Order: sequence, then C-alpha cells, then structure tokens
Amino acid sequence: MSNKILVAAIAAVLGTTVAYASPVDDAGGKLIKKGTYLGKIAFVDTQDLVAFTNVEMVAAQLATETKMNVVAVRHAPGAPAELKKELGVQVLVSVVNDPDAPMMLIAPEDHWGSVNVAKLVDDLPGERAKARFRDPRARKELIRAFSLMCGGGGSQFPGNMMNAATMKELDLTVDTIPVDMVDFYQTHLKNFGVTPKQEVTYETACEEGWAPLPTNAVQKAIWDEVHAIPDQPIVIEKKK
Repeated sequence: MSNKILVAAIAAVLGTTVAYASPVDDAGGKLIKKGTYLGKIAFVDTQDLVAFTNVEMVAAQLATETKMNVVAVRHAPGAPAELKKELGVQVLVSVVNDPDAPMMLIAPEDHWGSVNVAKLVDDLPGERAKARFRDPRARKELIRAFSLMCGGGGSQFPGNMMNAATMKELDLTVDTIPVDMVDFYQTHLKNFGVTPKQEVTYETACEEGWAPLPTNAVQKAIWDEVHAIPDQPIVIEKKK
C-alpha cells in the first residue's frame, strides 16, 4: 500500500462519524445527542506479526462496551507520542513488534500506551503453542494496556484478565471487559474530552430543536407534526 493510500485510509477511519445509530422506526430512528461522543481513541497497528483483525476486534469491543469513539488503524512504525499528535486523537495504544522493548509501556498522563507483540509467547515451547496463544494474548494485552492507562486497574470481580499476574494466568481468562472497568474508563476519560455516546430519537431531537432535516417519510411526518403551526390560538387563562 502506498503512503498516500495509507494516509487516506487513516483519515477516512478517523474522520468517520455515524449519525444514525439505528434503523428508522416510528420515532424516526436515533441520533447521537449533541455534546456527547466527543474525542477519539485509536489503536494503531504498526507491525505484521499479529493479524490486524485482532486490533479491529479489540477496538470494536471497546466501542460497544464504552459507547465511545474507538477506532483501529494501520500505520508505519513511529513513537506513540508522535503518532498521537499526528492522528489528532485523545488516547492512543500502539501495537509494535520490537524484541528489545518491554512487553507493555504505559504513559497515563500523556494518554498513550504501547503493546509489544514480540514477547507475547516467549514463555511457550514450540511453534504450535506459540501460534495458538499469540492472538488471544495480544487482544487481552491491548485491553489491559488501555484499561491501565484509563483509570481501570484491578477489577473487583475475580478471575478476569485485569487481575492476571502472569501470561499463563492470562490464558485462563476470557477477553471480556469487567463491568466495573467501564465506569472507571468513563470517569477518567471525560477529564480530557472523551465522552460516551448518548442517543435520542429523531422525534426527541425535533422537540429539542436540533434535529437535522428529515431524510425519509417517517422523519418528515415527525418534523411536520412538531413544527406545525397551531390551528387554534393559544389561550392563557388568568388565575382567579
């Protein structure tokens, strides 16, 4: 892939915002409420040892669980702080393949982290075992890096990946985010401009006065009804 195409692809991913989050229904579908869904979190893949689909899975899972704008992109290798600035995101987790670097680096105050897939399976004998555990370990480490960086350390619930002390203990957990972690993320991330998505119906948006122009018959009917001029004058009764 050429640099121009890569940059264009990254820009397309980072610049995309979904306006309608559900199919049109009797209330006109749903819209993202203004003032919510701010900021962006990026998982930036700079390596070829672990398939990019693993990074995409983590980003999609976090987007669903936290309701925040989380994306996965491919990029040439670079320092996480520089990548964060270049991509214009509020939080960044890079995925690297460097035999000389630590398995995980976290810079909470600078809002970036790095996961090094080169050392994920160094403790395992044989290529078969390494191939089996590399991908799931990578996904869990990405979530753990994000969690540690965003206010979520150990969970109150036992037997989950946040509380694993070794890679072998990590293998015994599932890559499900404990529910208490989501609360930690939202509290921590709002301090630097990353907020979850809040949705309202098109009907509610019309009533609040910020809905965009209708794009289908259902929305037009709602728009016309909300904006209709009363056919009878409003009578204000005096208090007796």
